[in-house]
Amino acid sequence: MPEHTREEVDVTAALRNILDSYPAGSATLREILQNTDDAGAQKQTFILDTRTFGSTSLVGSELHVCQGPAIIATNDAYFEAKDWKAITTILHSSKTQDENSTGKYGLGFRSCYHVTDNPHILSRDKLLILDPHARVEKLRGGFKLDTKRIASKDGEIEREIYSDHFATFSAVFRPDEEVYPGTAIRLPLRLPGFESKLKSTPTEVADVRKMFGDFI
Repeated sequence: MPEHTREEVDVTAALRNILDSYPAGSATLREILQNTDDAGAQKQTFILDTRTFGSTSLVGSELHVCQGPAIIATNDAYFEAKDWKAITTILHSSKTQDENSTGKYGLGFRSCYHVTDNPHILSRDKLLILDPHARVEKLRGGFKLDTKRIASKDGEIEREIYSDHFATFSAVFRPDEEVYPGTAIRLPLRLPGFESKLKSTPTEVADVRKMFGDFI
């Protein structure tokens, strides 16, 4: 019987190549705003959350690097199935499926990796956490969590078992809410002292304040 084999893609290398084509700084916020416009949303909000959250109830302890200061970008449009597909497909832009879109959650969205290693996307009843470094061995590359307090197929109530992931959205998503009315993108700042294959420089709170000022 033939032995199966296939070409592999180094995700972090692919993302580095994309970052070379997109400027850093306030341009990242403009790319997010463009995605919001493409989604047909009417409202965009940017928040700098400087708080630090607990790290005892995470899918993997390796993700404690996501529990510090972050940029949170919210809009009032829901993620559709094609958006979930686009955001998890590198080198793909949903523009090819939608003539009215300029690339919703395609290449431009990857510019967020200038500031983070792990984008978080909360929309409707799902929270997606991307992990291009595959730090969480059991769920290499990323995972989705359910925001509703209902048991999954394996009997877990993910909202409760992995509550520290949801706590990081507390600026926009209350504990008593089970469905987020729109989309919130959280970009945990790349911390100093943690090795990243995407960028060697950390993102400080002062850097984000400058980004916001330049954007305004």
